[in-house]
Amino acid sequence: MQMRLLTPVIASLLAVAPMACKDDDKGGDASESASTTAPTTSGASATDPGTTTAVTTPTTTGDAPTTTADPTTGSDPTTGEDPTTGDPVGCQAPDDDADEDADGVVNASDNCRCDPNPNQLDFDANGVGNVCDAPLQFKIADGAPPEFNRLETTATAKSTLSCSFPVNLIILGGDLQVALDDVGTAKVYAAKLNFADTPELVCDLIVVKVKLRIEQWFSDGDAPFDVGFGFAPADHDAGSITGMTDKPHSILVTGIINVTESSNEGLAMPGENPLEMVPGAFPTALATVTSAGQASLTFDDKDSIVFTQTTMTGIEIKLNGLKGTLRLKK
Repeated sequence: MQMRLLTPVIASLLAVAPMACKDDDKGGDASESASTTAPTTSGASATDPGTTTAVTTPTTTGDAPTTTADPTTGSDPTTGEDPTTGDPVGCQAPDDDADEDADGVVNASDNCRCDPNPNQLDFDANGVGNVCDAPLQFKIADGAPPEFNRLETTATAKSTLSCSFPVNLIILGGDLQVALDDVGTAKVYAAKLNFADTPELVCDLIVVKVKLRIEQWFSDGDAPFDVGFGFAPADHDAGSITGMTDKPHSILVTGIINVTESSNEGLAMPGENPLEMVPGAFPTALATVTSAGQASLTFDDKDSIVFTQTTMTGIEIKLNGLKGTLRLKK
């Protein structure tokens, strides 16, 4: 994925027409505004005659009026609705001996009453079956390499001659989600990963020599829960599932390619070149998830081409291979 970022990056750098600089959209969340509800006062002004919140009874003495709270304004316990143990959203099946989802488990014992799950698999043991539970969420355990959260790749630029240089993609933070079913499939979604700025990278193509950094970059998952791996029910029950993902994980990369130095400004002008939602992908990985709240993705791809692009000046950019482990926790 990051590879993809680097490719369009170098491609932009080496394009004959320099890329116009734009403000980088960092994708920050808008600040939340808290709404404040004024408390109801017992002697409130009667400007709204349709609302009765208190009954005011004057006394025969000159004392201040006493207020008797309207009993209808107290908090009513919910009545007439049976609690649901499964299907936290949308399911109102009663706690009885019926079988709402026809999965062979009566409602009173079903941990997912409105969606069939005859195996009743509940990986995190929270009382809600996998089928109707929210996805498990994991964060990057730490951003401290060397052995974890560093992905190694090789960038190659080729024109008349070619140059290659290693690139380490350091993941500082991120959000990985895993959804499990009732029969043996886990789905993985790398919702967002944040990367450290790369050190200065140097590529000498004879016609132009450039130095650049990839800065302020992150990836967003492109297709939620499109990638999966199989697990054995016995491993599930033991609290640890492992498997190879069935396809590359597509992502969209955003960041800045900062050309710090160029020997030929006609081919590659120094300055910041924004990357906005550039398509990329992680190759297949060995995924491990435990019920104790840990997860990992291990890539060991040395030969496949992660990304290829040819610039307007005929320079071919490739990212070859991806190797390393991402370690995550709840």
